Amino acid sequence: MIPQAKILRVFQLIGLLKSGGRTVQQLAEQLDANQRTIYRYFKLLEEIGFIIDQDFHGRYFVHREEGESPEDRFSLEEVGVLRQLIQSGASGHPLQEGLLRKLAFHSEARELPEQFLKLRVARLFRSISESIENKKQVVLKNYHSANSQEITDRLVEPFQFGEGFQSVLALDTKDKQCKFFKLERIGEVVQLDKPFKFEKLHEKSSTDIFGISGRKENWVTLRLSLRAYVLLREEYPLALPYLEKEETDEPRTYLFHGPVLNYKGVGRFVMGLADEVAVVGPVEFKNYVKDKLKKQKLV
Repeated sequence: MIPQAKILRVFQLIGLLKSGGRTVQQLAEQLDANQRTIYRYFKLLEEIGFIIDQDFHGRYFVHREEGESPEDRFSLEEVGVLRQLIQSGASGHPLQEGLLRKLAFHSEARELPEQFLKLRVARLFRSISESIENKKQVVLKNYHSANSQEITDRLVEPFQFGEGFQSVLALDTKDKQCKFFKLERIGEVVQLDKPFKFEKLHEKSSTDIFGISGRKENWVTLRLSLRAYVLLREEYPLALPYLEKEETDEPRTYLFHGPVLNYKGVGRFVMGLADEVAVVGPVEFKNYVKDKLKKQKLV
């Protein structure tokens, strides 16, 4: 299959998942693909930021934003038909260009640039991750520095990812300083076959899932609504391995059971979604949240 056709099929899959639950067999039939291909596309969509879930009947769907309706936007097929009609029937009309631009804005295609940006960052992450594992130097090509406002190549020794994997902590071999480099500001990662030279200068920063440092590790258990579950996944990707569905007859809930180094970060998340999150344990964290909420009411 040619690349354009593969991309179109992925976009069609996004539309089907957003419009309601479907089994893998139904998706395969509607997209004229086999079930193995559908599962492969699921993995790709999750990698670029989509949250794919499954209901109790084995039907898959994509979470939509609150208030978002699939009927509010044209499908990609509808956009194609309308574009052809405008281009053929309004050729040379002064409003043609504006109509086509608005058509793209109010379609499924509106979200595509953001998703491809996430895919590019994921590729950068994989390259840097391999270099960290093999203890090899890399060149960050065309890095956009917010401090110096310059675009330069940086020869670095990466050794730790920052909060949410959005940045990497690396030793800049030029000034021998450890710095955080944002992945989205990196043009390209060039892996070198050169081992670390300055490993003794690598100063690691120890933080938990919520980006807070500390010395003592404690495990926290939370019961989350669907909204809290989605927000936790999006804002704190490091929490993903510690999330699971709770199989009950009640409205869909999820459990988070994971380690923290300080109650400050996870406490901020819980108090920001007080109606969406229930603290299961430990008792110390329950008391911490209660004390914080009391102080807020007194202010």
